[in-house]
Amino acid sequence: MKLKMWMLCLLLLLPALPGIAGQALKIPCEVLETSGSFNTNSNAFKGMHYMLVHQANAADRETLSTWLKAHSGTEIRFIVREKKYPGILCRMAYCFGRGLLLYTDKVTVADKDIIEVILPQ
Repeated sequence: MKLKMWMLCLLLLLPALPGIAGQALKIPCEVLETSGSFNTNSNAFKGMHYMLVHQANAADRETLSTWLKAHSGTEIRFIVREKKYPGILCRMAYCFGRGLLLYTDKVTVADKDIIEVILPQ
């Protein structure tokens, strides 16, 4: 009986455990480089922008690196001045710990700005 109660408690607590529950990771990232608008006649590329980012805190280096290796090309959310935007975060294989963030919304960011990326697990 005690074992059943223990198992029930474990199952009820499982969603509260971040690593197991699949909660998103939130990591502050420094903007290293940004793009302006691209010079194109193609509607497919109009409005496309990029940011080159890396972790803002040394403590997040391994977490971001591991996530990029496992999930490159995944849709994420990022926050700039308390507003959320969608984007795609890709690993830069020869730029250790850096990610290329592709997005289409008009976002005003500058080099050295800190944004928060929300990474699904």
